[in-house]
Amino acid sequence: MLSTMEQPKELDGYDIIESLPTPLIVADDQFNITYINGAAEDFLMVSKKNIQQCSLYSFFPKAHSVFELINKVKAKKRGIVEYEIEIFTYNQAIKEVTLYIAPFIKNEKFITLTIHDYSIVKTIEEKASFHKISRSVANMAALLAHEIKNPLSGIKGAAQLLEKSLEAPDQELTTLISDEVERIKNLVDRTAIFYNQALQISDVNIYSLLAHVKKIAENGFASFVKIKTIYDPSLPLIRADKDLLIQVFINLIKNAAEAIGSQRKDGVITLIIGYEPNLVMNISKTKKRVTSPLMIIVRDNGPGIPDKVKQRLFEPFISSRPNGTGLGLALCGKIINDHGGIIDIHSQKGKTDIKIYLPLSGF
Repeated sequence: MLSTMEQPKELDGYDIIESLPTPLIVADDQFNITYINGAAEDFLMVSKKNIQQCSLYSFFPKAHSVFELINKVKAKKRGIVEYEIEIFTYNQAIKEVTLYIAPFIKNEKFITLTIHDYSIVKTIEEKASFHKISRSVANMAALLAHEIKNPLSGIKGAAQLLEKSLEAPDQELTTLISDEVERIKNLVDRTAIFYNQALQISDVNIYSLLAHVKKIAENGFASFVKIKTIYDPSLPLIRADKDLLIQVFINLIKNAAEAIGSQRKDGVITLIIGYEPNLVMNISKTKKRVTSPLMIIVRDNGPGIPDKVKQRLFEPFISSRPNGTGLGLALCGKIINDHGGIIDIHSQKGKTDIKIYLPLSGF
């Protein structure tokens, strides 16, 4: 029996590292990146050719705790694990990861960073919870429509009849009643879109769709911000309900613009379209597994979303705005869920990413 495992002659260390599904980065003592494996290319959204011009500062802010951790690794000559670290990809998407930092045994000049992406796992777990919420919203909407909407017409009619027999000062009260009845009716109508809404599926060009939404936004509710686009030109058509997706992105861009505020002169909304190569999605309706789904990011440089709201943002009646109903984002969540997709959020001060993952092959 051999005391140590012998390496097969047809394998070398490079082949093994390149075949790993885990992203791996090698950096020198000046934080310049000297090597990434294939998985890191996909994760960071950058090629080996372009990585030669990058340092760790390309993916972590200069004041990031990762640099202090690297110095500790060098000083103690042993590895460190850090959980829930935020890393930026080459196109500036934010991902939450667990980071393993270790020194080179034979050359202390270099360190390795191994990345484990748990943000997607968390998102998939939350998707199951959202699916239950979505069903409960549909049931609630049906109940509201049945139990509330019918009596409202009677209340409004009675108020209008009463108004005719009252003097002018008292008519203000009946007008108030009518206005409030109309407001409640509109709220019920808005919740009704959560149920009995069949998707009208067709081939959709996501570039054309977002260009259309961008034009609407720039000429209307988001005229005071700059809207930029970052596209992967190789993406195919997707199978989706075009009108509902337009509704989703109008809502998301409108929210982003409102978060920035019309008073700011440097407001920017960025639309990013690409693949998510490290994600395999299970589509609940068909039990199909979809790899490398379409990823669309709506990013703004607003103040960020409060932590107490962030975790429940896509639930009905939850809003970060004082006058918000909380139905717009809940509807976005339901539409994406009905398409077999995932909607996720990453927010910090000065940067919010709303990420949408959709199956490229339809569902």
